[in-house]
Amino acid sequence: MTRLRPLRPLALAGLLALAACSAFRAEGPPLPPEQDTAEHRACRAEARNSPEMKAVGREFYAGNQGNIDRVTREEQVAFNRAYRDCLRARGLGMPGGVEPVVRR
Repeated sequence: MTRLRPLRPLALAGLLALAACSAFRAEGPPLPPEQDTAEHRACRAEARNSPEMKAVGREFYAGNQGNIDRVTREEQVAFNRAYRDCLRARGLGMPGGVEPVVRR
């Protein structure tokens, strides 16, 4: 038991050193800019005007914060779904990641 006592301060110092290193880690690579081609703009406009977006928008009630939060999340999901469906229909790649190569 007496041999372990000197190791405790060393273990604590090691843990503090590891914690300090993780606090100053390097930032990752910058995110790529959003695609801004004519087709991407058209898909964003199509997504904003999609029937699902309009249906979610009709559920908005400004007097209830819980409703506002829910509708905001549902609008984002509906927009993303419509935008990605439009991109897929036009044969464009999905934003934000790697997709498998599809042979045509």
